[in-house]
Amino acid sequence: MKALKHTLIALCCLISGMVAAQSTPQTKLEFKTLHDMPYRLVWPATVTDGQYIYAVNGYVPAGGGYSANALKYDPQTDKWVTFSRNVGYKTQAAAVYTGDGNTYIFGGREFSGHRIFQGVQKLDMRTGESTILNVSNPIAATYACATIWDNKVYLFGGTRDAKQTIASLYQFDPTILKFTKLADMPENLQTAGTIVNGVLYTFGGYDEFLHRASQSINAYDIKTNTWHKVGKFPQSVSANCVAASGNLIFVVGNYDDESFLGYFDVNTQKFTQLKSNMEPRRAAGVAIIDNKLYVFGGTSKFHNEVGGMNSVQIADISALVNAYSASR
Repeated sequence: MKALKHTLIALCCLISGMVAAQSTPQTKLEFKTLHDMPYRLVWPATVTDGQYIYAVNGYVPAGGGYSANALKYDPQTDKWVTFSRNVGYKTQAAAVYTGDGNTYIFGGREFSGHRIFQGVQKLDMRTGESTILNVSNPIAATYACATIWDNKVYLFGGTRDAKQTIASLYQFDPTILKFTKLADMPENLQTAGTIVNGVLYTFGGYDEFLHRASQSINAYDIKTNTWHKVGKFPQSVSANCVAASGNLIFVVGNYDDESFLGYFDVNTQKFTQLKSNMEPRRAAGVAIIDNKLYVFGGTSKFHNEVGGMNSVQIADISALVNAYSASR
């Protein structure tokens, strides 16, 4: 009888341990190092077509300034190639892949005259050919952000000339080359964001005019054309980048805390900060393919002598995504 009692106790402990393991969320990501980029690159405009990752334009500290290239990374071979040399010398641009074989590029500071690019550029992802479209960008800025939903591009935030940081949000229809003004963001910010389930989420940001970083997580409902504050970071966050997998949005890097990493659950509206061995960085590129989080380029206070980074790291986020799916 005593042996049976001990067996039952041991079984209960085993079951409770299994439940605890299933219900305890992963709080640390382990990154592995991949092949370096061809050169150090800060503020790349990053897009993915689900198979490859592209780093467009950006600042090359050791190469004399602004990049006119689009780099292409193949996760299967762990190799970078120069996909196009024809996208114009600029940095701090915004770009979005639209799913029709094209990437659209907005804003950014041009090397010639240090002016902000006022047009819209189309990059054919099959040929690498670049075209300046016959349309002006009413929200031309540096440090803006672009994302896509239902074949429409959403372009928001950034800083115009004279350090005028803006709150503007526009929709761009690439089929008819038309911009439509939407409701302004709650704050004037250079910010990073993406759309999940018809809602645009923005994460932190920086007002260059006021020299103020934001802690806010804001949400824009496309159907109602309204903004709401849905969360708050434990600290101010800027010079960060974001990428989504399902209903989880990952936030990577921060100007002041370069190791900053976490994810926002769009259903619970909660942000979970993660520990990791990620190389500290800000103003980097980030993309997710097959539940693998890729982080590359950028800069860091630890790289002041060379001014930028070309390292690439990968973390498997499958456990986080699968744990989320199992809890639904």
